[in-house]
Amino acid sequence: MALGLRKQELEDLAISFIVLTLVFSGFELRLIPYVVLGIFTAFVFHEIAHRQVARRYGYYAIYRRWDTGIMLALLMGILNKLLGFRFIFAAVGAVQVYSLYTGWEDREVHGKISIAGPATNILVGIIALVLLSFVKVSYILWASLYYTALINFRLAFFNLLPIPPLDGYKVLRWNPGYWAVAIGIAFLLQSIV
Repeated sequence: MALGLRKQELEDLAISFIVLTLVFSGFELRLIPYVVLGIFTAFVFHEIAHRQVARRYGYYAIYRRWDTGIMLALLMGILNKLLGFRFIFAAVGAVQVYSLYTGWEDREVHGKISIAGPATNILVGIIALVLLSFVKVSYILWASLYYTALINFRLAFFNLLPIPPLDGYKVLRWNPGYWAVAIGIAFLLQSIV
């Protein structure tokens, strides 16, 4: 399997991916083709980054969907559509990290694992912005790159909020300076798209 993904992990990623695509497209069929690239790079790359960094440090790591989060994301998405709200709930699952030493946590390692996802989002979003700015592309590709930048920056900012169990909480506990720089950059970039 690619990257050592197990069947259940692929299923959980696929369900989460579909739900986020529906929510970020505002349940608009015409927007789904443009949003797909953004969700794939923002969500799947984000989770794979956490997983691979955790494994680099010797942890067992696997993505698991969170069914309550999936229901909340869908409910908020439907309320957005019906009532014009603008809040997207995107916590539909997470990479769970396991250690042989249950109960012991290395704040630095967990901070690095946590910042890997938002850092990936920021990098992908910047690449999309650069392509939008300097490469002449068709409208379809332009819209796809626009949503890729927007979704990556929004997910980076959302995930860096210092609220447990989001990434920002773990990064802040590890290194407040890195957290401040990361959330500041994510906020700035999501504001300019």
